[in-house]
Amino acid sequence: MRVWLVAFVVRSVSSCSNILVTKGASSDGYVHTSYNADDAALFGAVPRWGAALHPPGSVREVWSWDLGIKLGEVPEPPQTYNVMGNANEFGVVIGETTHGGLSVLSNAGKTEANGTRIDYGSLIWMTLQRARSAREAVSTMVDLATTYGYASSMEGFSIADADEVWYMEMLGRGNLGEGVLYVALRIPEGYVVAHANQARIREFLPCDDPEWCRYSPDVVEFATKNGFYDGTVPFSFSDVFDPVTFEGARFCEARVWYVFSHLGKDFNATYYLPYARGDDLARRMPLWVEASNVSARDVRALMASHYEGSWFDPSVDVGAGPEHSPYRYNGLEWTLKNQTFVNERPVGTQYTGWHFVSTIRADVPPPMKALLWWGADDHSWSPAIPIHGGATEVHPSYDGQDCAGRSECRRARGLPGTVTDFDVEAAWWVNNLVADTVYTRYDRAAPVVEAAMARLEATLSAKLEVAEDEASRLEEEGLRSEALQVLSRHAVEAGAVATQTWTALWQRLVVLFIDGKITKPDPTDGVCGCVKDSAEFSNEWKQKVVDDTGNKYEEPPTQDPMLRAAKGLRRRASRRPIHKLDIKGVAGATRSTIQ
Repeated sequence: MRVWLVAFVVRSVSSCSNILVTKGASSDGYVHTSYNADDAALFGAVPRWGAALHPPGSVREVWSWDLGIKLGEVPEPPQTYNVMGNANEFGVVIGETTHGGLSVLSNAGKTEANGTRIDYGSLIWMTLQRARSAREAVSTMVDLATTYGYASSMEGFSIADADEVWYMEMLGRGNLGEGVLYVALRIPEGYVVAHANQARIREFLPCDDPEWCRYSPDVVEFATKNGFYDGTVPFSFSDVFDPVTFEGARFCEARVWYVFSHLGKDFNATYYLPYARGDDLARRMPLWVEASNVSARDVRALMASHYEGSWFDPSVDVGAGPEHSPYRYNGLEWTLKNQTFVNERPVGTQYTGWHFVSTIRADVPPPMKALLWWGADDHSWSPAIPIHGGATEVHPSYDGQDCAGRSECRRARGLPGTVTDFDVEAAWWVNNLVADTVYTRYDRAAPVVEAAMARLEATLSAKLEVAEDEASRLEEEGLRSEALQVLSRHAVEAGAVATQTWTALWQRLVVLFIDGKITKPDPTDGVCGCVKDSAEFSNEWKQKVVDDTGNKYEEPPTQDPMLRAAKGLRRRASRRPIHKLDIKGVAGATRSTIQ
């Protein structure tokens, strides 16, 4: 096998993570999927399209999710279905991660003038408007991309309904041909899949059962004709079109390794660690691993994780600071003295635009099948609100309408906030305020936010149960319209509660940790009714400071009791809200004076 040297691999900056859980691998017998949409320029709001009937000649404008440019127009079908977030009214859910693939095959940035009109984001939502099952969604995505041109680089798509879970990898043909190259595989029951910006489907031939495997019939011929494959080894979709590099292993597959190490029954994490580290690229991991009793809560914890307790854990080195933060702000790569180093790229990251964990159920009415616990901003520190695929409204603080995050569209529609327009009425901004407080006060603030998240989830779960009971009753009585109204009211109320709660939480965090202090109530204090304590850092961090500075900060011992008394006064006075502290007569000081 060989790859053109000029056809280098493109690794997208706007990277994401997905976890897919089949019914047989879950704790409740339901399908679960998850998605972190990771892009610092992506505004987190719920995209939505109502069900509609379209007269002949109707067209839909298509805008690039990544670039914000109009790609072209596509004819509307006679009927489209309701879409809320990444779910529709029939319980179909679709997510993605960008792989990039060979640059010579990328159509990213091309428009209708180049024969390409649908990017991967639009492809997801247009498919949800047209497909009633996961299997139908696979066919619809291929048909749309083939008919109207695929305007993106290589993608991995997570496609699920209440019964089946599919994983598909797709890319265009660049200037080497029309249509798309793809492989779609149905995940066996009792298994889970994770993907994170690196193609993972390897050998898949023979692929002769459309209920389990679908692919471009000419994929091998195309690869051979254009010099990507020489036939000396079995054909591997990933190795031909998105060969693994150090970056692909360390920044992408390492996330999959971490997920599999927690969920896989027989996954040998130690054996695959050299591959995840980027040291042994030939030691590829399996596409899926067997698992059992995986809950939606397990998936959420992994989607919010930062390699805790593993070889990759970034919270234990000097870069984590005194409060063990796993976050880094100087990119994935940095240089020192002409040598390149890396920062780890965990599943949970500060530049997530929005995220969800879905539960897809077969034993409820269609509008309730897909339940998204949907959140804006960092999965680790933002609240998730329950939204059904059949709901038609969300609270204004979460509303994205059909803008797909584009700032000009949001401003034109009067929606609150953009990435550059601060608005406390937008959930994305409120959640960012809370998360940014955690980043700079990690050890102190994280437990406060985690406790608040647990309380809010309990509140929202109780409200969800009431709404679903009422909607189910109305469905049984044949009152579909009234049932949908219940689901929509519930989505609006959940968004309102979450935004109000997180706004109050941010205010509380500011009070608790203002000026680097820790504010604690003290009714015996006559000034503020509080005490202001300093953070107590670990001995490991203290030792790092000493090792780095020697005796620069060492305080010489003193035996003078009066000087010790003066020092004590200074410390006590520093706990008061004073403007200037003047200790009179240091040797015999007995009080502090505020000037």
